[in-house]
Amino acid sequence: MSSVVVTGAGTGIGRAIAERLAADGWAVVALEHDAALASELEGVVAATVVGDAGDRDDIAAAVTAAEALAPLGGWVNNAGITTQGTLHDPDPEQVRRLLSVNVDGVYWGCSAAVRSFTERGAPGAIVNISSIHGRAGAVAHAAYDTSKGAIDALTRHVASAYGPYGIRANAIAPGAVMTQALERSFEEADDGAARRAGLERQAPLRRIGEPAEIAAVAAFLLSEQASFLTGQSIAVDGGWTTALVPPPLDPELAERYGLR
Repeated sequence: MSSVVVTGAGTGIGRAIAERLAADGWAVVALEHDAALASELEGVVAATVVGDAGDRDDIAAAVTAAEALAPLGGWVNNAGITTQGTLHDPDPEQVRRLLSVNVDGVYWGCSAAVRSFTERGAPGAIVNISSIHGRAGAVAHAAYDTSKGAIDALTRHVASAYGPYGIRANAIAPGAVMTQALERSFEEADDGAARRAGLERQAPLRRIGEPAEIAAVAAFLLSEQASFLTGQSIAVDGGWTTALVPPPLDPELAERYGLR
């Protein structure tokens, strides 16, 4: 058995990944900043650490907790936040916080994992949760787009620098996923139904993804089934990034498939 750390494991994609990896036999350590959410993980994961993924001391505590259970074999940098903002009128504190979590947290998480692997002379696997924002820009997402591009670049660095030692790193770039945060955005929108329909139409598969679908890819990337796969950012987005514009429906096929 090996241990794995999952950051931001209290809700959404992180929670789904933690549950999937625990079911697959990993000794999962959840690093979660919200104490209430962390307490809900009791009985789901092997151990929890209440702390900030952007804090090196909290990351070190997660490593210690994981290595007390079993040799560290995997690491999932999932913790991240989303805020809107422009380059011409930024909120400096908001930008600082986003980059601290989304970039610093992933950087120090990768560093901690690589250090643990190399100190033992062991292989290991890292999965970083990026976004389709890492490969295409969106209006009013200046800092967020920047952070996700940085994650993809760091993933490639880990793969190239540490591949000779059996250490793999890959990123997952989700599109729209039905997390609690996305559900709240629908509730808070002036027209939540229209916002949801717009996201569904954006992807050729014409729906929003589920956290479990991201977790399934993370589990694969950490497994030996992905032993020759490294340095990649895999879009799990319903085909969103394959289309220049939302694809129109063919009327005949739409009728045949019951689409509208």
